[in-house]
Amino acid sequence: MPFLSRCFAARAVLCILAPFPLAAQSATGAAAAGDSASTQNHTSMNPWPQRGWISAGLGAGDWPYGSLAAIAEGGYSVGPIVAGVRLGGAGQVRFDEPGEERNDEAFLLGARTQRSRVFLLGAFGVARVTSSSNLCNGPCAPLSPFNTTEAAYAVEAHANLVFGGAGATMFGALGPRSVRYNAFALTLDVGWFGR
Repeated sequence: MPFLSRCFAARAVLCILAPFPLAAQSATGAAAAGDSASTQNHTSMNPWPQRGWISAGLGAGDWPYGSLAAIAEGGYSVGPIVAGVRLGGAGQVRFDEPGEERNDEAFLLGARTQRSRVFLLGAFGVARVTSSSNLCNGPCAPLSPFNTTEAAYAVEAHANLVFGGAGATMFGALGPRSVRYNAFALTLDVGWFGR
């Protein structure tokens, strides 16, 4: 099934591993800050704290209707500003019926709420949206796949401890009906979320 292909898996691994250096750097900085009480107080008053995390999860998509959705993403925030990368998509999981899959590789910019433990974020950006299908067009010639650039979005809620937690995300690609899709997924988060 192309949706769960080796290429998609390789991209997901890269997306998942990308924020680790940022999270490690933030964690090291926090440990150094704990050495002195005055530095710790200064850090807690910092209006531009740095956070880094990765998330992966499963859910449901609306194209095709009732499809399985999957997402792997990495996010980095400085204060309220968030940047992230995402591999996401939705596709049918029944092998005995014709169907279609839509996947995206997105870069997003947005904003998040201030709290470390529980926060919301919203982001928009651009995505490379691809489609594959084994549906027939005419005398059983598969519909042509597409590969196009469209707008993408994400709306997320996260509840975390210092290094891990869980989240819920609504994501997808915008554009004409032939391209757009929406999906919802529950995720597991790992990263640096602050003390």
